[in-house]
Formats: sequence, structure tokens, C-alpha cells
Amino acid sequence: MDDLPKHRPLQPTGFVDRVLWKIEDTLVIFAGLVVFALMIVVTADVISRSLFNRPLPNSYEYMELGMVFVVYLGVSKVQREKGHIAIDMITKRLPPRGIAAVELLGCIIGLILMGAIGWWGAIAAWTSYETAEYIGSVARLPVLPARLSLVIGVIVICLRLLLDIWRYARTIIRPEQGVQVMEGHV
Repeated sequence: MDDLPKHRPLQPTGFVDRVLWKIEDTLVIFAGLVVFALMIVVTADVISRSLFNRPLPNSYEYMELGMVFVVYLGVSKVQREKGHIAIDMITKRLPPRGIAAVELLGCIIGLILMGAIGWWGAIAAWTSYETAEYIGSVARLPVLPARLSLVIGVIVICLRLLLDIWRYARTIIRPEQGVQVMEGHV
């Protein structure tokens, strides 16, 4: 276990970070409640199939829409905790400024990609709103809440990435004022 990377201390560092921290924690709690609801739906579907040989109507659609909530509402907290999968065979040998430069590049690429996902997600959400889009044959499930959760989650991850970009750039420019780099993670 000693070879696992050490992460930066998990404490908010300023006003913006504290606000973002609270938003991320709230979204993760909501995502956890969605996971719990999905667990109940899956359990009910399995019991219904086993005992009555009839699946729960629209259980697949509930899962499909629910997973959007789970993924996008939790992604920013994972970024905050540096919990995404990282291969650091090369970067762990770099000096702190080099690590910050690599992390900065990753955050910029992530911001561009998440911005594109958010843009197209917002267009899709608007289209869902205008057309009252729904899925499901038995129960009409609106798609708009899932699309809005994607947009909200992307906005929050983009704010987190902007904050990380600022921190990594500060580390590169002024290492003494930047975030502390520990074993490949900033």
C-alpha cells in the first residue's frame, strides 16, 4: 500500500473553492440518492422477473436516465479529489513544475472536451424541452431532467477545471506560491 500515490490535502483553499466544494458535495449526495433509487428499481425488476415472470415496466429506461445523473453529478468531486485513473510512470519522475505543466495540459484538454459535451448537452436539453421528449412505452419518462443534470454536472466540472488550471499555472510561474506537489499529484 505504500506505493499508492498520495493526494493533496483535501481542504478548500479559498472562497471560490469553498463554494464549489459545497456544490460538489450536494451534487454527489443527490447522485447517491439516485444510485439508491436505481438499486431499488433493479431489485424490484429482478424480483418481478423471478417470482411473476414479468419484468418491471421501463426499468431499463429508469437505469439509462439515472446513470446520466450518477456520472455527471459526481465527476467534479472526483476531479477535486484527483480520483480519476492516472498512469504516472513518467510524470512521477518530473520536478514539481513539470508535473504541474502536465496536469495543466490535462486540465485544458479536459476543459475543452467537457465544454463541448456541455454545449451539445445544452442544445439537446433545449430540444428536449421544446419537443417534450420522453422515452418508454408503458410509462412516459421525460428526458429533460437527465439532460439538465448533464449540463449542471458539466458546468461544475468546468469550474473545477478552471480552478485547477489557475492553480497549476500558479505553480509553474511561482512554485513557492503554487500548490504543493506530492508524488505526481498536485
